[in-house]
Amino acid sequence: MGLYQRCRRLRFPGLHACGLHTVREAAVPTPPHWLVERLGYFEELWTAQVKRLASMAQEEQRTIKISLPGGQKVDAVAWKTTPYQLAQQISSNLADTAVAAQVNGEPYDLERPLETDSDLRFLTFDSAQGKAVFWHSSTHVLGAAAEQLLGAVLCQGPSTECGFYHDFFLGKERCGMLVDLCRGPHLRHTGQIGGLKLLSNSSSVWRFPGAPETLQRVSGISFPTAEELRAWEEWREEAELRDHRRIGKEQELFFFHELSPGSCFFLPRGTRVYNALVAFIRSLWSPMSASLQAEYTRRGFSEVKTPTLFSAKLWELSGHWEHYREDMFALQPPGLDRPSSSQSDHSASSPTDTLALKPMNCPAHCLMFAHRPRSWRELPLRLADFGALHRAEASGSLGGLTRLRCFQQDDAHIFCAPDQLEAEIRGCLDFLHSVYTILGFSFHMALSTRPSGFLGEPCLWDQAEQVLQQALEEFGAPWDLNPGDGAFYGPKIDVHVRDALGRPHQCGTIQLDFQLPLRFDLQYKGQSGALECPVLIHRAVLGSVERMLGVLAESCGGKWPLWLSPFQVVVIPVGTEQEEYAREAQQSLRAAGLVGDLDADSGLTLSRRIRRAQLAHYNFQFVVGQREQSKRTVNIRTRDNRRLGERDLAEAVQRLLELQDTRVPNAEEIF
Repeated sequence: MGLYQRCRRLRFPGLHACGLHTVREAAVPTPPHWLVERLGYFEELWTAQVKRLASMAQEEQRTIKISLPGGQKVDAVAWKTTPYQLAQQISSNLADTAVAAQVNGEPYDLERPLETDSDLRFLTFDSAQGKAVFWHSSTHVLGAAAEQLLGAVLCQGPSTECGFYHDFFLGKERCGMLVDLCRGPHLRHTGQIGGLKLLSNSSSVWRFPGAPETLQRVSGISFPTAEELRAWEEWREEAELRDHRRIGKEQELFFFHELSPGSCFFLPRGTRVYNALVAFIRSLWSPMSASLQAEYTRRGFSEVKTPTLFSAKLWELSGHWEHYREDMFALQPPGLDRPSSSQSDHSASSPTDTLALKPMNCPAHCLMFAHRPRSWRELPLRLADFGALHRAEASGSLGGLTRLRCFQQDDAHIFCAPDQLEAEIRGCLDFLHSVYTILGFSFHMALSTRPSGFLGEPCLWDQAEQVLQQALEEFGAPWDLNPGDGAFYGPKIDVHVRDALGRPHQCGTIQLDFQLPLRFDLQYKGQSGALECPVLIHRAVLGSVERMLGVLAESCGGKWPLWLSPFQVVVIPVGTEQEEYAREAQQSLRAAGLVGDLDADSGLTLSRRIRRAQLAHYNFQFVVGQREQSKRTVNIRTRDNRRLGERDLAEAVQRLLELQDTRVPNAEEIF
């Protein structure tokens, strides 16, 4: 079966079978001789493999037991019965919708004969694994078209979370006949691809010893039916309208500049949203006490500030220099060996010292823990840090606020005793639940276990993974297992939120770390008087504040909830006679800490100014005319053109403060 498993390619009876047409179908060029030779060689191998399978099935004549979903068991013939044949026996609909199989947990072609007693599951396009197979197969369709019609040399072509792409080399040289050793699995035939759309092309780089080659990357997406493709196109149009980069530009929240690539310039309105998010983490509304709680204080977190620039010796000690070096900004500034007047107070620096901007806060917090002796009475020690982090992301991976080179996290590290671990993990999960509930996000969690190249002893990893798994089971929410996806220093719980369009975003994380305390030789005096090593928990709720701001912008489509909104209230005077009172109303709003703007443009009618405010997504409009001026009231409308009527100015301001402090998502409906 080795040849079948490793070398079988998806065969394409005709490109038009999956809806992929060329402009001039009648003018398809004659395939080059090496393509013909390769196809002939493959057909020889394929024929030999079919004969071999038939021979093995005939010789063994062995019945095997296949376990199906739901506990049903059926008989099959080894080396002869395929998953597709069993799908036909179960249901014609299943046979039509299945894209691949899982046999004993491993991906499997539907047409590949079963060999031994097996546990069989079917993958459809509705599952993440099924989409991966479907889009992986679609890359072969794209590759065949580029190879046969354009003479392209095929490079990598993986599926992604939202489609697929293929890299091609279109130079005049290269390297002879290509044989695609693809593991699969694949679709049974290209006719299962009912709709395929190419989305974009860009350049990419093939890295190898010597000069890198420039490649062309073509991205696409495909679906089982044309109707699903049309529905996706409608969804994509809505997603483009909600793109946070578009919203940021239209609402003047932030911008990017080529002179600081990978960093964001937050304008006054965007800074207002940014600061509101940070303040939100520091103090959450507590329904139990009906008052604002200092959340970090209530949960025992102490906010600290740590340096941005550190010697590479720190990152060597932490292990980041070995495992994370390519993602760090490093520099060797001149003059480090020059003596200074304060050198007696600091250790001397070597002229060969390398400095690096911190990509995370954990090593700095380890230094903070170790700077004096610690006692068990101080544990758990919870340190929170909003310091700027820098990561050397590749230019091609930068994308608005979702991936930056400079950003901040609501980062925290908890140093605790082993017997405090379970309670601390529960506290972190409760914090996550509280925050995401207020933000209006549903979320899903995944436990990521040790990867290859992990630090430390396997027994410590086993212990850490068991603690996290038990905490997830006690929490009660659904979760997935991601084998091998943990950090190099410990397992983690990744939290994915879903926005208004159902798209997942990885934001929060809880990571358990037995390694850094050992590497930094962290100790505290235990109750028995002996020195003990703490356990470290890495915790972020919002994750990157910048990324969360972008996710929120797209989720609300620019219609910010009142407590986050950079467009809370605009005051609109009916005529020039009411401008002075309108300015008083604006000042009352600003004095209370609310966002209050004024639209006294006499060149537009009142209705045009109201409409302009609603299109700008102001939560409320305070309209003031002669009557309102005389009574010191305001006439209130919402951004959805609901008329709330006349209210006393002072009472209206107080009500806005109440709605802002409670962080309700629908302030316009309950004003």
